[in-house]
Amino acid sequence: MDQSAGNINGSTYKGLFIFSSIAASAGLPIDQFNFLLSELLALIFALLFRRFLPPKPSNTMTRHIVASLLGLALGYFCFGAEIWHLIAQSAGVYLMLYVVPPKHSYLVIFAFCMIYMSAIHIHRVIYDYGNYTLDISGPLMINTQKLTALAFAFFDGYRSKQQAKRQGTDKTDEKSVLSPDQETQKINHIPNIIEYFSYIFYFHGICVGPLCFFKDYCNFIEGKNLLVIPVSKDTNPSSDKQQSLEKQEQPSVFWPVFTKLLQCGFWGYILMIYTPYYPVEHNLSQEMVNSPFIKRVVFLLWSTFCSRVKYYFAFILSEAINNAAGLGFNGYDKQGVPQWNLLTNVKPLQLESATSLKVVIDMWNIQTALWLRRVCYDRLKNGRTLGVFVLSALWHGFYPGYYVCFILAAFHTYAGRGIRRQIRPYFQKNEVTKIIYACLTWFGTQMALSFAVTPFVLMEIRKAWYFYQTWYFSVPILSIILALTLNGSSSKSKQSSSSQEKEKKGK
Repeated sequence: MDQSAGNINGSTYKGLFIFSSIAASAGLPIDQFNFLLSELLALIFALLFRRFLPPKPSNTMTRHIVASLLGLALGYFCFGAEIWHLIAQSAGVYLMLYVVPPKHSYLVIFAFCMIYMSAIHIHRVIYDYGNYTLDISGPLMINTQKLTALAFAFFDGYRSKQQAKRQGTDKTDEKSVLSPDQETQKINHIPNIIEYFSYIFYFHGICVGPLCFFKDYCNFIEGKNLLVIPVSKDTNPSSDKQQSLEKQEQPSVFWPVFTKLLQCGFWGYILMIYTPYYPVEHNLSQEMVNSPFIKRVVFLLWSTFCSRVKYYFAFILSEAINNAAGLGFNGYDKQGVPQWNLLTNVKPLQLESATSLKVVIDMWNIQTALWLRRVCYDRLKNGRTLGVFVLSALWHGFYPGYYVCFILAAFHTYAGRGIRRQIRPYFQKNEVTKIIYACLTWFGTQMALSFAVTPFVLMEIRKAWYFYQTWYFSVPILSIILALTLNGSSSKSKQSSSSQEKEKKGK
């Protein structure tokens, strides 16, 4: 949200312009105004949806239909005719689920979704280079995650059924081909058309997500995650009587929604008051390049922080809206407190206080990280970390700065592993050295993050090169050296060393 109202016109933004005069009066570009209005409407719809269409068997189909129709309406309001890209991509995948054999469909669907999304990214680079106008590419990125995750879950269901057939024939106790997580998320049957499009277009996630996996969404619609719980009525703990089912009321959404909206207010304040006056691009100006070192460091850290704030605002707002509809409930903790973290997409406090880039990655865009793990990391045998970074870069688009960001982030990650395994033990001798290590690694993490984020924001390779040149390529060179020289910088080396130790013990 860092552009002026004059930057938006009919040739770049395809949403509806019926509130353009109100947007101009408010000093907002029409795309941002439409986005905020859509999110406000989604919040109101979510509260009404949960109040008047609670999850129960008689409401299941109605909930699917209402969620998808409202989502289509909000999507059309925000993105106009571009909403057809979501419909076309989703319809193509649904057809493939029926036509392509299950043993191959997940790969075909993955390739199709990535190619379709990439075509939109390339179109944007060619015809709308460097513009931040709201367009369909964002929802299409979320849709690609949904569709590919569903295809892999269906493939896991196919694998599970094939194994069950083999065991029934051979009478062998074969180890499960699925991990516990894959077992939980697997889909045994192709969803019907109403369930499918409800999952694609549900109104509380159409604009900015975050990603929700199909099994979790169906549990939310049907109320399987909260309406009934097993409760034993027998006071004898050793009794073998079957547990009965008792109805459990929906937990209140007031506190999770209220606290997250408060957070949105805080991040929105920073976004309006500070972000426009501390752009990342100012790090390239002669004024800043010729400034004292400390001033340059402080401005770099603060400007990249301000660039993250708009994502904090959007991610937390979208989570609050989903929670208002009842989506995001993740059971109860040991004290019986409801947990609303199923769709948590960012944890700003933990991210900003992180002492390693691994923690930053774990706390940022959490649902995308989970998607990357389920469709890439858990499926690859070799080069898992590199594979995740490559897929993440392709998913984001084709601006050169994105690839500089992810390549450098990969080296930062490898270097961080090496530091934790080789250098950290020397600082664990007493509390003073632990504090010194924490301070040094926090500053190093912030610098590494800033050097990775800056080319992502700048997007152009020429600007990214100049930025690094003004810093004498110090941080990238240091990261590469540490990644290549420190033992234990890769997970492979750690696994190989542990296997060697086991072999020595066996001998």
